[in-house]
Amino acid sequence: MHRMLAARYGAGNTGVEMTRKDLPELTFAWLDAQIEALPEGPVAALDMPRWMRYWTLVGVMGTVVALSPSLFLRWWEPAWWMVYQARIGLAMTMCGLAPAFARSLWVIAREFRRHRHSLVEQFDHDTSSFQGLIERLSAYPPALLERQCRYAAMGHERLGGRLVMLLGGIERLGLLPLLLSLLVLLRNAEQLVALPAWQAMLGILAAILWLIGWAGAEFRRRLQLWEFLLQEALIAQKATFDASA
Repeated sequence: MHRMLAARYGAGNTGVEMTRKDLPELTFAWLDAQIEALPEGPVAALDMPRWMRYWTLVGVMGTVVALSPSLFLRWWEPAWWMVYQARIGLAMTMCGLAPAFARSLWVIAREFRRHRHSLVEQFDHDTSSFQGLIERLSAYPPALLERQCRYAAMGHERLGGRLVMLLGGIERLGLLPLLLSLLVLLRNAEQLVALPAWQAMLGILAAILWLIGWAGAEFRRRLQLWEFLLQEALIAQKATFDASA
């Protein structure tokens, strides 16, 4: 079947060759840009905005800034700058995570009653939007689609292996590591500099590992989407070939 499709999309077909020359280069950067350009659906509008993600990053880094003075005491003499750093880190954490927390409560209150209906609407919207992108991808040669699909699958598998080696599956705990870090921080907010070193280290590691796991999980989801779209484009090519045979 692959040879038959390759012959159909080969250089011998002048019309297909001319159309193929007009196509942009099939790179993952181009594919990702096409996905980002797709219109948002009824539920996608409730996703966390990009600016709020940056504020969340500020909040996580604030946890590290607030807890690190407790570790500095193992090597340096106590100083007032450590107190100031702990207070600044606590302010960064509260200001950085407050928007995401408030927005999460708003989303839960808004979608609690009709969450199933909204998710069905979003799924129908995504199916229609992805189908248009799949049709555009099916214009590329099947050998190129298969190669890109294999690379996406390999990247997904390798990234999963690295996350397991680095985090040991901690990304499956969701927000629990970040909540643990916040618990250590807020419980000792008045005496951050006097916090035991092992608790400070636990809070810092929990925040950093959550950040790494969140970023890795987000990219793995995107790799899965790339692989799915490329596979669907190959299936669409086969269906078109079978219909015209």
